Amino acid sequence: MLAVGVTGGGRLAAGARCPATEPWVRIELSTPAWSSAARDRVLDDLRRTLAGQGIDACVSPEQPAPAPLATLAIDLPADGPARAEIEVRDAVTQKRVRREVDLAGIPPDGREVAIAIEADELLRASWAEIALDTARARTAQVRPQVAGSVGQVLAPARVDAAGALGARGAFERTFGGAGVALFGGDALARLRLRRRLMLEVAGGMRVSPAETAPHGRVRGLEAGGETALLVRLAGTGRGPAVEAGVAISASWLRWTGEPLAGDQGSSTAGVRLVARARAVGRIPLGRALHLVGAVDLGETLRAVEATDAGQVIAAASGLVLGASLGVAAP
Repeated sequence: MLAVGVTGGGRLAAGARCPATEPWVRIELSTPAWSSAARDRVLDDLRRTLAGQGIDACVSPEQPAPAPLATLAIDLPADGPARAEIEVRDAVTQKRVRREVDLAGIPPDGREVAIAIEADELLRASWAEIALDTARARTAQVRPQVAGSVGQVLAPARVDAAGALGARGAFERTFGGAGVALFGGDALARLRLRRRLMLEVAGGMRVSPAETAPHGRVRGLEAGGETALLVRLAGTGRGPAVEAGVAISASWLRWTGEPLAGDQGSSTAGVRLVARARAVGRIPLGRALHLVGAVDLGETLRAVEATDAGQVIAAASGLVLGASLGVAAP
């Protein structure tokens, strides 16, 4: 548990003290134009912002304690209440970093939250140097709490660089001869090959609703896989993005006859191959999840048809239009 101490400018949040055995960060809060209640809200908001890292907030150690890991100095000048100056004096990496925050576009009742978020980000940005091969990083005395905080910052970027896992529902319609509709779902994995180039591999199943035939009905069941190569045209790996690319799918499709009373049923099966052009849109649902939608236009390279008395009843052939919607992490 990492504790945070606060000094300066009036009464502080009740119970905001920490045990001396904990590592801590000192906060120097200079806000002459703010009320003590507003100062308390800054501390409380900072406490909530850091909670996901196992970081708590306190006024000061309850007894003599080691030197703080860092000092966060937050200054709101009396002559500029719409501007905050935040400085980190980092004892871990032995450096100072400073940021000026413009609060003019933020409603007054939201400025405490904004300051807490900016202070937290600046502190973790300073600590993030321990992940680099620099002279300061090699000599830093890194506590587990600091390493954990840096790991949380870097984890999303590392996952995005490696790839993603997801699932989607899919629909497609064929337009060759007795075209059919196919419904189903896929599990998928994405691997980033280059900054904007992704390889996607998927596997899943499709079913085709019953098609009426002269001697009964015909249903389809398909299982197979797909490989796609996608290029990001706009956006970022972690934010909204638009992608486009090509895909090739191979599947085993079986048509099964459901005969009328007195007739004899049969089945036929074969390999179906489809080449597709694809457009993809990705919308973030948080730091670790994306909503992913896609549309396809394809052409059947190898078809599988079902016949009844020499008449084609169902044909997975010709032009193919498809759409899918799912989620991927990240």
